[in-house]
Amino acid sequence: MHKFVKAMTTLIVIAACHLSLSATPYTLEDFAYSAVLSDGKTSLREVELPASVYEKMQRKDYGDLRVFSADGQLVPYQLSRVETASSQQQKSLVFYPFTKSQADDTSSIKVFIDQKQQSGQGSPIEQSIKITPKRGGDTHDKQSDQEYQYIIENPKMKPRLCEIQLDWKQSKPSMVLPLRLDSSDDLQSWRSLSEGKSVSKLNYADSKLLQNKISFPCTSKKYLRLTWLQPALQVHLQKVQGVYTHHGTTKTRWKSFKKSIQGKDNTWFFESDFVAGITKMEFVAPEDGLLYKGRLYCRDDEQHDWRFVKKVSQYRLKIGETYLQSAPFSLPFNKNRYWKVELDSEGQFTEGQLPEIRVAWVPRKLLFLAQGKAPFRIAFGNPNIQPAEQGDLIQLSKAVHDSGASVDSIKLDNIESTGKQFSPDLPWKLVLFWVVLIFGTLLMAYMVFKLYKQMSEERA
Repeated sequence: MHKFVKAMTTLIVIAACHLSLSATPYTLEDFAYSAVLSDGKTSLREVELPASVYEKMQRKDYGDLRVFSADGQLVPYQLSRVETASSQQQKSLVFYPFTKSQADDTSSIKVFIDQKQQSGQGSPIEQSIKITPKRGGDTHDKQSDQEYQYIIENPKMKPRLCEIQLDWKQSKPSMVLPLRLDSSDDLQSWRSLSEGKSVSKLNYADSKLLQNKISFPCTSKKYLRLTWLQPALQVHLQKVQGVYTHHGTTKTRWKSFKKSIQGKDNTWFFESDFVAGITKMEFVAPEDGLLYKGRLYCRDDEQHDWRFVKKVSQYRLKIGETYLQSAPFSLPFNKNRYWKVELDSEGQFTEGQLPEIRVAWVPRKLLFLAQGKAPFRIAFGNPNIQPAEQGDLIQLSKAVHDSGASVDSIKLDNIESTGKQFSPDLPWKLVLFWVVLIFGTLLMAYMVFKLYKQMSEERA
């Protein structure tokens, strides 16, 4: 028993020594990769981390990231908290329909301008405009009442209008509607805003496919003009929804995952190859006539159950002379590694018909203080590195900008490998806890046994 106690004590001492050694300051040798940062002039500097860094980091909380000076000193740093590149507002827009004859005759459009003085001296004049199309056209012409063109009011809002979403009724179950979109401030001079666009409602392969969004360069023009390029099509526009987007300083980036692996029962499996969170996804078909429809799932590791994310419908079609490509679909901010798609259709896809999986993500910026000798270097790629206490450099950066000064934006050099590979260590704290618990239980049992034996001898 004395040998057992001695062995357990030795094991505890070894585990405690390992924990104390792991608490020593990290060096470049503790990381699998590093990259030199370009020089700057200010003490506070920032660098945007590219996808290649996220592909080699091992922790989803970005804890295995450090900044070193040229003499190996750890440098204070902080990652930006912003995870989204933009914010959106939606608003129903007022629109006015015109037939082709009315649209061709500009004198058939009446414009009423109503100006009101706001309360308070010196307040600006509030102007509202109402557009009323004059009735006209040949009453014997069956197409005289068909909607051909619309003038859409764009109210003055702080974020700019970047997208409109349409809701309409159509005379046929499946229709593709090519259109043109123009913008103006005075209803006289029009500038092309978007060409070659189309919206559609289709019944295809037992599926209803809706493409009702029109994206364009963000604009603050007062009016939009939407024109159907095939006037003979009978369409009745019911609603126009405007999407106003405020873009942040960081733009969304796109990258591709590896090819999907087709499993059994029309199921695909694919993996995220970096630790950054994704906000959008799309399946890019390699050829026309492909429809991918099903349910998307994800999970963090292979031991967890699959979690349903959403139903997806992605396609690439050619209808007549029009090409239709589904838009990317949005996702809640997601860092899961494993993904699965269960297809609804019974048909199988060949290797050459599998889509390219593309995802949108928002890079974060790394702020650091240039303490010590240059050049500075970032290091990353070790799952056993614990997250560091980060200084509040974001507030410092804000104070610098508010003062009229600027923070140097620097660049990342090529990533270098240290030649080391790191696997997750045993959770020593948990191991030590169980060792002490088991050792204490055995020791208590041994003491009870000795006491029982002693009491038995005294009775005898």
